[in-house]
Amino acid sequence: MDLIWLELVVKYLVKGMHKNFAILDVETTGGKFNEEKITEIAIFIYNGEKIVDKFESLINPSKEIQPFVQRLTGINNELLKDSPKFIDVSKEIFEITKNKIIVAHNVDFDYRIIKNEFQNINVKYIRDTLCTVELSKLIFPDLKSYKLTNLLSNFGIVNENPHRANSDALGAVELFKILTYKDLDMKVIISKIKSNREYK
Repeated sequence: MDLIWLELVVKYLVKGMHKNFAILDVETTGGKFNEEKITEIAIFIYNGEKIVDKFESLINPSKEIQPFVQRLTGINNELLKDSPKFIDVSKEIFEITKNKIIVAHNVDFDYRIIKNEFQNINVKYIRDTLCTVELSKLIFPDLKSYKLTNLLSNFGIVNENPHRANSDALGAVELFKILTYKDLDMKVIISKIKSNREYK
């Protein structure tokens, strides 16, 4: 990590702004890379102690959901026919994640999907990100599996409805609590915050 960026992050943390985490999960239609559309999203704002805000919604993707995804999630087009489209909820998603670090299990996937949805409506969406898969591998290096449900099970937590956004996002919140408790000085977490800002 660039030393200047690391110094900025440390200052960010010292001021207490590290407590602004948007822990989220998205479900999608599946399909070709960068052509996936969101079908469900859940976002929980975690302040380092508790959830202080949340947003969740089914989303009509205006395209067919892949059959294997329907089997995996239980979400189908009939279920979504009266749900809002992404543009209808985009302002709420933009605002609730503003000035937050996006945290997710395999965050590159979720962030890419959300960023693409905003790009499709001509809105620039840039947030810093943090991946709980990567953190888990560093903080708990000897585990056999880093799938979210298996990680939670290791700590006695049941993911009651895997592959649904609300349940997976809440699971990620619980996992993140464990990770921050284990990494008390925040050194690992600080080092793995990814800046997605564009510097010129």
